[in-house]
Amino acid sequence: MSEKNRKLNKEDLILYILSKLEPDKSDKIRLNKLAFFAEFAYLLKFNQDLSNAEYAAIDMGPVINDYESILNSMQKSGLIKIDGYTLRPLKAPSIQVSAETQTFLDSVIEKYSKLSKAELIGLSHLTDAYKITTNNEQVMGNKIDKKLAALETFLMDEGDTNQLSENKLPKIDRSKLVRYDR
Repeated sequence: MSEKNRKLNKEDLILYILSKLEPDKSDKIRLNKLAFFAEFAYLLKFNQDLSNAEYAAIDMGPVINDYESILNSMQKSGLIKIDGYTLRPLKAPSIQVSAETQTFLDSVIEKYSKLSKAELIGLSHLTDAYKITTNNEQVMGNKIDKKLAALETFLMDEGDTNQLSENKLPKIDRSKLVRYDR
């Protein structure tokens, strides 16, 4: 299996993101939103999972499923330090990714880490994956289907010339679609 095709484990994805953030921007909200955007942008661009992380749709937007217990376990293992909502990596991630994947991740992290927490939450609430999973914010707690990443075209780089192929779009059960009232 090539490096690009190797899925990261969620702990290494978390460590990688935290290692790229300034200490004053290293919080649970930012971590969860950056992980979601990185995962879904990667899926959109490369048509494969970045990590084994799953994402849940909660009232604050998409988050790494069961992130509290994952973070607590990482703290007990000496990988991170949790101080309230602030998180700091204590060890470097043990991932070996291709230069292309690293460049891609770094660009996504840099782009979205500049946004405020409120902007990140707002943007994550606007994603089709979140809207579909929450039934237009009526049902919380369900896991977000990663196949819905194909709908998030705003995550594409401006210069990206990749066109979405119709055979890569997710199959949608029209009976489960929610009518959006304006």
